[in-house]
Amino acid sequence: MDDWKPKIEAWQGRLADWQRRFDDEFATLARKRKGWFGKLSAGELDEIAAAARKSVGEDVAVELFGFLAELCDAYRAEPLPQPRAKVRAWIGAEPTTLNASWSFALQSLDLARGASAQKTLERGLAAFSIVDLRMDYSLCLEVLGRFWLAARRAGVDPKALFASTAALSNRGMGGGGNFCAQELAEFESSAFFRDHVRPQLSRASA
Repeated sequence: MDDWKPKIEAWQGRLADWQRRFDDEFATLARKRKGWFGKLSAGELDEIAAAARKSVGEDVAVELFGFLAELCDAYRAEPLPQPRAKVRAWIGAEPTTLNASWSFALQSLDLARGASAQKTLERGLAAFSIVDLRMDYSLCLEVLGRFWLAARRAGVDPKALFASTAALSNRGMGGGGNFCAQELAEFESSAFFRDHVRPQLSRASA
């Protein structure tokens, strides 16, 4: 996947530029809305964020997220572990791209519907693999639970989905790194699954 490095670097640059413009526009709109002393509600902040995205170009954000979909497809198709490790390193080198990959994984949970559900979940869990547990650990477990439940709702076999992604993920060998592969492969036997996911599966089948 060495040919992806310049693509990722170009994407990083565009994403960083878009994020800067979004942050500036969001801050400007927020100041105008609240004045000097006002405190904005969560709903107002969502409205301001939507307006800021529209102002700086939602089409650019969609294009950048489309790039991640292509990257996740290539990541899943790559047969060798070393190139996949490079992708994880390239994405993890910049907070902006790491956060965008995490957001892509979360967004896939809301988009996993209909005939495209399996492909959407495969891409989303690939993004999770690329992030490689570099978020709060408890949040990572929560998101894995959401993926399992989303797969069940969509008629996708969660065991097969998790197993195929575990095979692509970081095994944490060689004296360092995370154990994302282990988390995926053993998720169904984890205490988190027992306490938080299985009860929801039982209620859904009751």
